[in-house]
Amino acid sequence: MFHLYSEQYRKKESNQRTNMNMTVPHYFISCDWGTTNFRLRLVATETLEVLWENQSDQGVKKRFEAFNAQTEFDQKNFYLNYLFKEVQKIPEEHRNHTIVSSGMSSSNIGLYELPYTNLPFDKNGNTFFRKSFTFGEKQTILLISGIRSETGMMRGEEVQAIGLEEYLEPYAEGVLLLPGTHSKHISYRQGSFYALKNFMTGELFEVLGTNSILANSIEAGKWNYECRKAFLKGFNLGIKGAMTSSLLQVRARQVIEKKSKKGNYYMLSGLLIGDELSYLRDTDENVFLAAPGTIFELYRTGLEKLKAPEKLMLLNGSILERALLNGQKKILLSHAKH
Repeated sequence: MFHLYSEQYRKKESNQRTNMNMTVPHYFISCDWGTTNFRLRLVATETLEVLWENQSDQGVKKRFEAFNAQTEFDQKNFYLNYLFKEVQKIPEEHRNHTIVSSGMSSSNIGLYELPYTNLPFDKNGNTFFRKSFTFGEKQTILLISGIRSETGMMRGEEVQAIGLEEYLEPYAEGVLLLPGTHSKHISYRQGSFYALKNFMTGELFEVLGTNSILANSIEAGKWNYECRKAFLKGFNLGIKGAMTSSLLQVRARQVIEKKSKKGNYYMLSGLLIGDELSYLRDTDENVFLAAPGTIFELYRTGLEKLKAPEKLMLLNGSILERALLNGQKKILLSHAKH
C-alpha cells in the first residue's frame, strides 16, 4: 500500500509537469520558518528536487526576542534583513528566485502578519490569504496564511495537507493526522479540508516530563520491544478515558515496581496519545497518518490497535518532507496564474 501511494503520486506529478504553465519559474526558494527552526531550500519546481539546503535554530521565537532587543529596524525589515543574509548563502545564480514562505513567518511574531483563513480550504490552497512583496533589488517573497476553525488553528500544516492530498484522494474522505507539539487532525472529503481539531499532546508530554512529579521517573530511550509493551499499556488506558487517573502509575512503576525509566517514558507517551486518539476508536473513518521518525512509530503502533488495515494509511517522514515542497509549489503555481 505504501509503494502504491508512491507510484500514484509520481503519476500525479507527471500530469502536473505536463500542464505546467511555461511562465512558471524553473526554481523557487522554499522557506520553512517555524517557531523554533528556520530552513531555506533551493527547489527545482518541476521535480521538487532539493538542490541546496541550509537550516538553523533561528525560528521566529528567537528572532522575535532578538527584534525586541534592538531599536534599529521595524519588525518587517528586521526579519527581511535576516532573510536576505541567508539568501546570500545560496549559489549566486539562484539567489533571485521567488521565495515561498510558510509557517510562522506570517504570524504576529513573524515577518508580516496575515489573518487566518477560515475553513474549508481546497486541495490547491486557493482560499489561503497570501501576501507578495519585493525586497532588495528584485527578490520576491510570497507569504502564506494559516487556517482557523471554531476550535483550533494552524500555520504551516495547511501547506503540508494540500501537498499530501494526492494520497487522500482515492479514499474520498477521512481524517489526516499530523502529530507534533500541537497535533492537528484535519477532516478531508473529496478534495476539500473542512474541519480541524487541535491536541496539545506534545506540549503536555514536555510539561509533565520536565515540571511534574513524573520528571524523575522517565528517561528517553530507543524504541524497542519492552518500550512498545509499556507504550501499549499506557495507550490502552488512554483510549478508555483513564489518562488523568493513570498518570501517577508512571511514578509508581518506577518507585514501587522498579520498572525502567525508559519504559515509563513510553508509557507516558501512550497515555497521552491514547487520549488524543480515543475518539477514533468507534468510528469507521479512514485515517491518514503523516509523521516523521519515532513519532510515526508511536502513532502507528496505537492506530494499528484501533483501525482495520484497510482504514489506516501510513505516510512516513520522507513523504511528509516532500509534501511541504509540493504544497508550496501548488501555491506558487496558483499565484503565477493570477
